[in-house]
Amino acid sequence: MEKLGIAFAVMVLLQSITSYSAGHFSDRLGRRPFLFLTAYTDAGILFLYTVIHETYHLYLLQGLLGITNGISETIGTSLLGDLTIKEKRGKAIGRFKGIVSLSSAVGLALGGYVAKLYGLKSLFYLASLVVALSTGFLFFIKEDKD
Repeated sequence: MEKLGIAFAVMVLLQSITSYSAGHFSDRLGRRPFLFLTAYTDAGILFLYTVIHETYHLYLLQGLLGITNGISETIGTSLLGDLTIKEKRGKAIGRFKGIVSLSSAVGLALGGYVAKLYGLKSLFYLASLVVALSTGFLFFIKEDKD
């Protein structure tokens, strides 16, 4: 359990370190490129969980997830702010977060059945595919780089 705690600590530490830089650079370069990069990186990381054999591999993957989470959470929130009308921003962001949480709950519930039927590795393969395919929605977002 202590190794799991260390793995999550590494992830959260790197997440906190990358948040500021991600926000700073996304203001200059736009939000979509970072969201594409983090989604494809996350898909690769999820796949790599199926092939690791050493504890330090877990620490490395958790660290990479911390970096991508720091980037995607900061930029995702910034993009939501950019795309919403100021007077209705709270309602729009609340709706978005609610849909994401509901979808996550359904995915977690179904994940138990998938793991039981097809094994734990299948969850990582499926999650990797879903994360990579989710970038399709980014093609429909128009952003201004003011």
